[in-house]
Amino acid sequence: MLNSTGFIGKMLVFLLLVTTPVAIVAIWLVSQGLLPAEYAVLLILTPVGPGVLIYNRLLRETTVLSQRIEHEASAPLFGHLLPGSIRSGLLPVNDLLLAIQQYRRSMQNLFKEARSHQDDAILLFNLLPDPVLVLDQKRRISRFNSAARNFFSADLAETDLTAYLRHPSLIKAVDAALGGEIESQVVEFKMAGSVGRYIEAHVTQIPGNGGKDLRVILTLHDLTTAKKTEQMRVDFVANASHELRTPLAILIGAIETLQGPAAADREAQARFLSMMHAQSRRMSQLIDDLLSLSQIEMNEHARPSDQVDVTDVLRGVVGLITTRASDLGKTIDLMAPEEPLLVSGDKDQLAQIFTNLVDNALKYGKENTAVTISLTGSEKSIAVSIIDQGEGIPSEHIPRLTERFYRVDSDRSREMGGTGLGLAIVKHIVSRHRGQLEIDSELGKGSRFTIHLPALVK
Repeated sequence: MLNSTGFIGKMLVFLLLVTTPVAIVAIWLVSQGLLPAEYAVLLILTPVGPGVLIYNRLLRETTVLSQRIEHEASAPLFGHLLPGSIRSGLLPVNDLLLAIQQYRRSMQNLFKEARSHQDDAILLFNLLPDPVLVLDQKRRISRFNSAARNFFSADLAETDLTAYLRHPSLIKAVDAALGGEIESQVVEFKMAGSVGRYIEAHVTQIPGNGGKDLRVILTLHDLTTAKKTEQMRVDFVANASHELRTPLAILIGAIETLQGPAAADREAQARFLSMMHAQSRRMSQLIDDLLSLSQIEMNEHARPSDQVDVTDVLRGVVGLITTRASDLGKTIDLMAPEEPLLVSGDKDQLAQIFTNLVDNALKYGKENTAVTISLTGSEKSIAVSIIDQGEGIPSEHIPRLTERFYRVDSDRSREMGGTGLGLAIVKHIVSRHRGQLEIDSELGKGSRFTIHLPALVK
């Protein structure tokens, strides 16, 4: 509201504007002798009364208009006109307020529709199965979907692309798109890390305002499963053909002998049937191990997420293999804390690698000795050590122990039913769990196989 001083001042200015033209005419008439001075004063003062009334009316209508505009701007919903407001006057107040209401209603509908479209776009963006990144001119990640967050296991907002992807071919393609040199390009590369991933990246340019402020959409398609499936098929054919040749040759020779010279020899038949049974079991075990290893390698890039108690797994392994230890004249000592030690993992696969390592320790340990299983844990990691009292492993063989079909003593390994794949399976399962396999051995004293696994943060 205006104070009295401001009101009087503005009214005087208004009257001055109204009376000035009349005063000029009156003064000119007086100077020409055409109008007496007293009539000139009366002529000048004539517009003052109507001017005051008009000014006062305009002031009231302007005040009402400002109040109603303020009401319409702050009302959460479309309201009615303020009660008691004038219906007509010098200013078209009602028409102006009606136009404001209609404009506000139209804008609100437009905003609601735009918000709905935006929500739908965000939902669809996050439902895309492949990771999608939007990069700005400085190669920073400005937008990303849920699949990208899960893929990198991080919040990517406002970080440089090279913090997560550094392959030169990819960075070159992104820079070319941001520089306007290319519109789109497909790049295949292998991500570095403990578990390699094969990625097909689609780099697509998004024009900005008038061709300026270019951005890039980077879509990542994981080819790891397809690549490893192809490699698995190649490796299986190569390895199976090599490793199955020997037992298959023995089986064929035994069958031919039974059909020929030993057809009537009961003692020879029993010996050759026993040999055939052993070689058949070896072939079956070899195929099982090859399939198991291939399946593990195919899923190696996908870290398991189940909560597993390593203490419970080791107790189960010891319970299953105690009878075999007794048959070999050996014992198993488990040293583990009472409280659970948790990791993110696959319980069956962890049981598989512990069983494999304990079985190896029983096979290669000396007679009447014990195999020790030691479990320790800290806030960051859990360590499981399987210790035997065997002949030990020469140091030059240790770096190659986890290779497929690598054996320190091939003849002895085959006699014990080994396929040469056990430690390769252990290595890949440990890698899938983002752990490490450590091998220590001393000739004449024995070996220690230690698996380090990241502890589950509680």
